[in-house]
Amino acid sequence: MGPLISVALCTYNGSLFLEKQLMSIINQTYKNVEIVIVDDCSIDDTFEITQIFAQKYPQIKSFRNTHNIGFNKNFEKAINIASGEYIAISDQDDIWLENKLERLMENIGDKWLIFSNSEWVDETERMLGKRTLSYDFDLGNRTFKSFLFYNSVTGHTSMISRRLLSYILPLPEIGYYDWWMGFVAVYHNQISCLNECLTLHRIHQSSVMHRFKGEVYKNTKIDRTDEMITNLKILENYKLLNESDKKLISKIKNSYTKQRLSTFIIRLIYSHYQDFFPDLKYRTGLSRLNFAFKFANKSL
Repeated sequence: MGPLISVALCTYNGSLFLEKQLMSIINQTYKNVEIVIVDDCSIDDTFEITQIFAQKYPQIKSFRNTHNIGFNKNFEKAINIASGEYIAISDQDDIWLENKLERLMENIGDKWLIFSNSEWVDETERMLGKRTLSYDFDLGNRTFKSFLFYNSVTGHTSMISRRLLSYILPLPEIGYYDWWMGFVAVYHNQISCLNECLTLHRIHQSSVMHRFKGEVYKNTKIDRTDEMITNLKILENYKLLNESDKKLISKIKNSYTKQRLSTFIIRLIYSHYQDFFPDLKYRTGLSRLNFAFKFANKSL
């Protein structure tokens, strides 16, 4: 039997799809698993469902917060309760392929974090023809710079080693916890990707993240800038950044904070396009300059 994997599953008004997700975790081919569920004060029967499952399956531990603490802090609580050598993150409404944990364990090696791919489905589990990562996604030799403008790591596809915890805890209260985890892991070259779809990721109107992102982008240009500034503030305060990396992140953040088109951002993207956007098509010359100008203008 391999090392214990703790599944950190946070719930909030998730009764509609929760039972199917729990069964997909219980039926994993990798058997040394505990499931830590923390409910963030649901007002439907989510917590009652978790209690029923906990009575039937001894590997499930069910907890409920006394007050709503929010998405990031709820995951932090679940992670702190977990006792496994590895911790897999779970959304409440997805469905895991039965070999998900087995494949992650086979491929994490000595890295602190591994993430995989997922197929998008709707409420009825109809395939939407979209994946979280592209078919040809490859980590390659990317650096932390590739995590400054966008995020490749999704929490619902990830598993982390306990060795990462001292670097990422406490989780930021705002922003995206998976972006933070990915940034820290890649900064120390402790990240791996298995580009296999091991999760059916459910997209629906009542999804916590769907509603959250919908609220974020009501005023697209302004809120995208605010999101970028928030994330850069979090990243620039990472305790183990070397001085030159910290200065770079701070300078990018300050350029966004000024809320005007920045020649620094344009020059930076033009000169280091491949470092910042390794997943986009290769560009040279005028095409790269146009992209740098449009990206800076669109974001600022």
